[in-house]
Amino acid sequence: MIEPEVSGPTLAAEIRAGGSGPLATSLWRLGQSGVVLRFPGATVVIDAYLSNHCEAVLGDPFDHRRLTRSPLDPVDLDTLTLVICSHDHLDHLDPPTVRTLARNNPVASVAAPRAAASTLRELGWADERVLTFDDGVVVETGGLRVSAFAVPHDEFDEGIDGHPYLGWVVSDGHTSVAHLGDARSHPRVVAALRAASVDVLLVPINGRSRERAAMGFAGNLDAVEAVQLGLNAGAALTVPMHYDMFAQNIDPGALDTFESAAAAAGLVSVVLPVGRRLEIARGR
Repeated sequence: MIEPEVSGPTLAAEIRAGGSGPLATSLWRLGQSGVVLRFPGATVVIDAYLSNHCEAVLGDPFDHRRLTRSPLDPVDLDTLTLVICSHDHLDHLDPPTVRTLARNNPVASVAAPRAAASTLRELGWADERVLTFDDGVVVETGGLRVSAFAVPHDEFDEGIDGHPYLGWVVSDGHTSVAHLGDARSHPRVVAALRAASVDVLLVPINGRSRERAAMGFAGNLDAVEAVQLGLNAGAALTVPMHYDMFAQNIDPGALDTFESAAAAAGLVSVVLPVGRRLEIARGR
């Protein structure tokens, strides 16, 4: 079991306190694709997987025991402005976590693809608190500008409710953070990221394989592709994600490969242990 560097009440207190100055934005990685963003005037959580729900509901042949211990009880995230679920997979829209966040953050909104709206309502989010997105949608909420763009996982799926897999950019007008959820690269993704002038890019690196595809796991960027995307997108800082939760759906060497490829390519990146605060430089 991978232990968080900071966890529990200590981490919750850090999140409530925010950065070291009035204009500082901070980021904490929660494991898998989960992050907390603390802007000067707003707190955002994205894709928080803080339960053991996947292990509880997915039986053989799946093995979804956690590799990384949850750094927080979701009841401790009680000052949120916005909850984002990049798409409706259980490790990105975690029902026990999302239900608790709805109850403990009565003034927060939740943002997700339109295809996930009914799930969020079932988990206790009233209609007026649910913000639905599709490719190209931009919403101003809580002092933030939130935009979404379609990403392929493995393909650009599109149904009657729009694109179920979205990438996200969250900005307070000074600092912009992009989160790709589950995604592979594509010129459309690069264009969306370049247009956003991203300060921090959060990118999956667990890749794909025939064996995982046969089990129904859709593919993501691998470590080398993630480095190239960071370069192509012009991100000021790239942070690898989605490599530390389920042994059945990772490449064990992904993180080492990412670090080596980033160093060789001159990509500015940081590997962020779960629970450690990253203070983000203000804008570019």
